[in-house]
Amino acid sequence: MLKNLKKDFFGYVGLILIHSSTFPTIISNIVGTSSELPPLNMILLLFFGLSFYLVDAIKKGLIVYIISNLIGIFSQLTLLAILVFGG
Repeated sequence: MLKNLKKDFFGYVGLILIHSSTFPTIISNIVGTSSELPPLNMILLLFFGLSFYLVDAIKKGLIVYIISNLIGIFSQLTLLAILVFGG
């Protein structure tokens, strides 16, 4: 397990950096300090793009990308829910 973690270190760092860019928007909308959201078409395109990447990662057995894509999909679903149902 530790060997795989060391092997995929840069993948996990990239995962954290990419997905941490979405969290401030989600948190500020949930807490109520901001009402600005990305446009709907951007959220949907990212969601579907990540879904296709997820299928590809599952087929290839790439654990780092499976985890990353799942985090991204849930982040986009959260933004979509805030946009549709209000925050």
